[in-house]
Amino acid sequence: MENQAMEFNARSIRIGMITMICGVIANFIPAVYLYVVYGVIPPVADILKVWMVAAVTFGVSWIIQPITFFSLLGVSGTYIGWLAGSCADIRCPAVAMAQKAAGVEAGTPEGDVISTMGLAGSIFTSVAIITFFTILGMGLIEMLPLAVKSSFKYILPAVFGAVYVQLAGKNLSLGAMAIIVGFLIAILFKIMAFPGWMMNILIIVSAMLLARIQFVYKSKKQA
Repeated sequence: MENQAMEFNARSIRIGMITMICGVIANFIPAVYLYVVYGVIPPVADILKVWMVAAVTFGVSWIIQPITFFSLLGVSGTYIGWLAGSCADIRCPAVAMAQKAAGVEAGTPEGDVISTMGLAGSIFTSVAIITFFTILGMGLIEMLPLAVKSSFKYILPAVFGAVYVQLAGKNLSLGAMAIIVGFLIAILFKIMAFPGWMMNILIIVSAMLLARIQFVYKSKKQA
């Protein structure tokens, strides 16, 4: 089983690197097309300014999110998740539900396989829904009641809350400690007016340290 898992991960890395490189190249195709066909290209200074804004806004998540989600997604799931996008709000919940339905643990070879299957299913579903609403346009959204449209802003917190409850149910003491410490850190940062990205890093690191401390404590107790 261990050799099969290593071989599966090695193949996933090879295929994943190829698909990620193709994805990066594909992102530049529209810009290259505009330049070649119409001669339109923004000044280099403006491109650098836009990149700096994106780096300041999202730069921390480029490091934090892959580390945070890797144990849930696995090797192949990480490549698929970041290539497809919406990793935090769509892919991770889909993987968590798939692993729960299959009765496997994240971070295991079985969990990685189910993660890949769950991600594939979520991508096909996303493509179908996006295609449906693209064809119908925003007219359907505008027909919805105001109460329904105003509730859309709570979708992401609700998804994260559901995923947290599911994962915390596997280790209630760790889940309770993590959310208490995170709540205290959030209050401290609000009082001290520190940047939000620093708070995210500290909450994630504190949860990892709590998990490590609990693991070491239980291991010593069992020994």
